Amino acid sequence: MHLQLDQARNGPLNWRDDVAVSAADLGTEGPLVLGCVDCKGSLTFVGPDFLLEARLRYRQRLYCGRCLTAYDEEVELPLAFVVTCRAEESFPAEDGAGAHELEPEDLSTLVAAEGEIDLAVLVREQVELNVPMKPICDPGCRGLCPQCGVNRQQQACTCGSEQFDPRWSGLEAIRERLGGDLNQDNQPRTTRQPT
Repeated sequence: MHLQLDQARNGPLNWRDDVAVSAADLGTEGPLVLGCVDCKGSLTFVGPDFLLEARLRYRQRLYCGRCLTAYDEEVELPLAFVVTCRAEESFPAEDGAGAHELEPEDLSTLVAAEGEIDLAVLVREQVELNVPMKPICDPGCRGLCPQCGVNRQQQACTCGSEQFDPRWSGLEAIRERLGGDLNQDNQPRTTRQPT
């Protein structure tokens, strides 16, 4: 669906559409949108630019970064953009000449150089940007056991709680040599010198 800016010049243009987003559209193997993205919104002329307000609703499947289990989550994503019709020559050149640092307001600005917005491209981009960097199925997820690999969310691990880090082997050797001089709390014994 394409939103024509001219259709909103005499009053708000309200719209609603379902946009399909595939795993190939997201460019990664991790997230998967289940079904279509339900999107609705309005395009309003505020002179000289336009205001695009939208709400996306969809269900996505992610893989937990701790236990690697797939889980589904409902997403409701509100969006607001200023839509402008800047001329092509105002953009930085391909070779980087005239390039400038993006300001915070640039991140909420859409450029409709030909007077229209491709809604499918916008929705796919926003879904991709909303994928968490480190998805977690549950804040209390205990993840996988680093020794046996069992998913500690699904079953108890039989591995010992003590894990030996080989980087401490030098100190372990010193501890063994001084074993007789350490009390139960691994603190050096203090002896009083006769006065």
